[in-house]
Amino acid sequence: MTSTSNSVTIAPRLGQWLEEYNEITTILPVLAGLLATSRLRLRGAQALLVNLLIAALVRQVVGNLKQQGQSLTPVETPNGDSTPNGYATVASQEPEDYTIVHSVPGRIRLRIPRLRTDAIYAKRLQALLVEESRVKSARINRAAASLAIQYDGGGLSELELGLYLLQVLQQAETPVSSPAQG
Repeated sequence: MTSTSNSVTIAPRLGQWLEEYNEITTILPVLAGLLATSRLRLRGAQALLVNLLIAALVRQVVGNLKQQGQSLTPVETPNGDSTPNGYATVASQEPEDYTIVHSVPGRIRLRIPRLRTDAIYAKRLQALLVEESRVKSARINRAAASLAIQYDGGGLSELELGLYLLQVLQQAETPVSSPAQG
């Protein structure tokens, strides 16, 4: 019975740790995908698909762990007392960042739920993608929460594509500060 109770408490604690060190959650999926493709000695389109699949699975596991960690957030009542166990369930569910819908050499389609509701994010993402010389085109369909990217497959390795996409998705989340007008 001890191992069951330990695993029940380890997952939320691991989730809290992942929440605290959020930068790890950004790179962990990419590293897991790269490890899998290198161990399986995959190249080309197969490597990209396996890499992106493993990365998506790791993101889902990390998201689930973070949710469990959020359920152990300490909460005080208005009069300063803690809840009976000192913790309360947090009822927020973070939507998935993105999923890979389709990928072939030179083209990838992502589903990004935020595109549907955040026009400014969509514009920033589009602008960042078209700045890259190896990206031939980037098309966003907000109604479908979809992003299709055509890129120079010969000039971009799977690792470079994965890291570039992570960087662009992260940059698009940060608003661009405009210079002060004088």
